[in-house]
Amino acid sequence: MTSIEQYRALRREIDVRTGELEQMHARHLTCKPGCHQCCVNLSVFPVEFYAILEEMRRLVPAVELTLDPNASCAFLKQGCCRIYACRPMICRTHGLPVAFLNADTEEPEMSVSFCPLNFVDAEEDELSFGPDNSLNIDELNMRLYAANAQFLQEHPELRFGPSDRIDLRELVVRLQQMQVAAQRIE
Repeated sequence: MTSIEQYRALRREIDVRTGELEQMHARHLTCKPGCHQCCVNLSVFPVEFYAILEEMRRLVPAVELTLDPNASCAFLKQGCCRIYACRPMICRTHGLPVAFLNADTEEPEMSVSFCPLNFVDAEEDELSFGPDNSLNIDELNMRLYAANAQFLQEHPELRFGPSDRIDLRELVVRLQQMQVAAQRIE
């Protein structure tokens, strides 16, 4: 399995699990179309960047994708994500209860984080999270890191290191370059 296929399989698993969590926690989630308070410009690993770039090339004509430099995330338009179908992993998981190993405590322990707009009216027992009602973000990030490591081995010509990230806004530049190259061929 190629690294891009590995990334896409991970993303499909995430979509299934986040769908389950959205149903499970529906009465406590305020996230919905138009909610974008958590959206920010971000960077991603090369495997994720190139997987998204490949999908966007098929889905979004570059000419229609202009960035809003004043938006908290340049891909927002009137509060909605213009790359929602191929958005990065972090955007797919944000807002839901995610478990992570908190090393900031005296003894490292599992902690849970979620959007501060969610679970505001939850009872104490509804704020008890475990593997059945949260997402282990550390495990998902390790799998993403492994897919990225494989991608770097498959594409040494790109000259990325294991911790290198690419600004997601670079997608527009790359799409426009591809569009120009395609026009030259025609």
